Amino acid sequence: MPGLLDLPLEIRNTVYDLLLHDALEPQSRGVMVVSEPYVKNHLPLRCYRGLLRACRQLHHEFKQAIRHMAAAKQLVYELDVTFSHGRPFFSLTWVWFPGLSQTINSMIINVDLRVREPFDLGVFDQPIPHEHELAHLLEDAPESFAEQLFDYVAILLKALANLLGNGDRSFNVLYTETMILNCRMPTKLVPGPPRSVYMRRVPVDREEADKLFDTMRNTLKANAKAFQGFDAVGCGKLSPLIQIGSLRFATEGRVWGEGHNLILAHDDFQWLRY
Repeated sequence: MPGLLDLPLEIRNTVYDLLLHDALEPQSRGVMVVSEPYVKNHLPLRCYRGLLRACRQLHHEFKQAIRHMAAAKQLVYELDVTFSHGRPFFSLTWVWFPGLSQTINSMIINVDLRVREPFDLGVFDQPIPHEHELAHLLEDAPESFAEQLFDYVAILLKALANLLGNGDRSFNVLYTETMILNCRMPTKLVPGPPRSVYMRRVPVDREEADKLFDTMRNTLKANAKAFQGFDAVGCGKLSPLIQIGSLRFATEGRVWGEGHNLILAHDDFQWLRY
């Protein structure tokens, strides 16, 4: 039976392209403690990674397909991060993850907020978290959603860099061209159909959403402004260099803030200073 290498290169490239554009099966995971081993273990690395170990030629061709994808500005990572009012953890769902690449054209992180979430999601008549717990989650504090979000992103980028550098001595830079933190419409649970004890999720009303968005924007701004500066001449001492070219903040897809040249140095995000 003919193998993959018996097919013409054009067909092999088509196979690689189909694999890299294949949609993920959504899988939501609760994250209580963010650590690099946890992040690595739950990255949606596909079964096609076996191609990278099959032989040197397939390894080279597949890596080349990933580089072509990045050159075409199509290499996009997307994930949903959900924070729930009253929960001591957030949930994570990967939407797109084509493959490991030292150049990421865009990383989109959708931030979902669920307010007044009953402790038992199945039944409506359950205790509701207090409002002060929502304020603690949203306002600028050590346990805020923004702190948790940036902590996760830092460890995610370190995990990606370590995977890329494993066995590749030439790897020294992980560059994300654009990262977008997009806050989506907050939701709440309401009673289901008549005579049903179950609930359904709906968007909060516009007035409440605007107040929540204002608080979330202020917290994200405060966190970004608190990042220290890093002298660009010191970048040569960072190995690998982990850099974000443009960090954008958005609400429902509309960008309202942007910063440039953010690096990960000494486990903290810092703005490059030239």
